[in-house]
Amino acid sequence: MDSQARVGSIEALEGFRAALIRYTERARRALDDVTGEVKRTRGWLEVEQRQKWEGEFRRRARMLEQAEQELYSARMSSLTNDKTAQQMAVNKARRALAEAEEKLAVLKRWRQTFDARIEVLAKQLEALHETLSRQMPKGVVSLTNSIRLLQDYAEVHVPREVTGGGETTTEETSEPS
Repeated sequence: MDSQARVGSIEALEGFRAALIRYTERARRALDDVTGEVKRTRGWLEVEQRQKWEGEFRRRARMLEQAEQELYSARMSSLTNDKTAQQMAVNKARRALAEAEEKLAVLKRWRQTFDARIEVLAKQLEALHETLSRQMPKGVVSLTNSIRLLQDYAEVHVPREVTGGGETTTEETSEPS
């Protein structure tokens, strides 16, 4: 057996190390983007949309109350016999209020569904974040050390040609450690 290591290309290892560093940085940025989108979506559901539809519900409830008041006033007044316009306004306001109630119910279901679905994925993202933050840097350091050791080994065991008495032989140079 040959006792000498055969290192084909330290440059290939250096290229792989550089690619690993680039991959780690890109993956970290992508993970940060995904995490940010999840937070923004949760905030949109829990804050923006909830506030919007709660406000709409209150506004539409006031509109219904006003329409009912106008219908009541029209019934009490003997001046107008035709109360269909007021009744239509009440019906329209009731439909609008029912729509706002439905939107709030849908929003509540979305928030629950979002949290249930994201929880599983968030755990997977945490595992990926752990790998990118702790394991990949350790791998880069290990690869760097291996490259340095291989470079040192290659420098110490450089074959050189020795000629003596017409014969050419190859000897290894070993420097004392």
